[in-house]
Amino acid sequence: MLHSTDLQELLNDMQAAYTTETDSVKSRLIAKTAAMEVGGWTEECIDKIVTDFVDARSLRSRSKVLDRLKNVYGFNYQKEFRSLMVELVGTIGFERVEDHLSLKCQQLESALAELKQSRDKCAHTYTKPTMAIDAPNKMSALLKTIAEGLAAFSAELNNIRLQP
Repeated sequence: MLHSTDLQELLNDMQAAYTTETDSVKSRLIAKTAAMEVGGWTEECIDKIVTDFVDARSLRSRSKVLDRLKNVYGFNYQKEFRSLMVELVGTIGFERVEDHLSLKCQQLESALAELKQSRDKCAHTYTKPTMAIDAPNKMSALLKTIAEGLAAFSAELNNIRLQP
């Protein structure tokens, strides 16, 4: 699991710059950077959770799992995160984790969906003066929810028994 402290501090600095910036395009660029940074951190964090899980178990299929991980380019809960975890621990193992973390998983899913929508908007367009972009403080709040959810998920994942 990656720590989010440094990124949280960076987002706080970005929010201060965003608030004081008088040029609307520059303020939007600051906001876009915040969304891209939280998206990048989230992807790297999920990669680390999977890699740590595989390494802790000395799996024979380690290279297969890591190759699969290289082909995951997002953090959508159902499409990327859940499907990857189900491949890793099976449906039963994943449902055990979700059952123990029901509320956290719902919050994580919601935060990942918000982040994906915001990040995609920033990544797939150029910055226009009339473009509406979520402020860095929203990315900061999403980071907090995502970091808490992934930390809880990682801890629970490492505690489940995969065999009877």
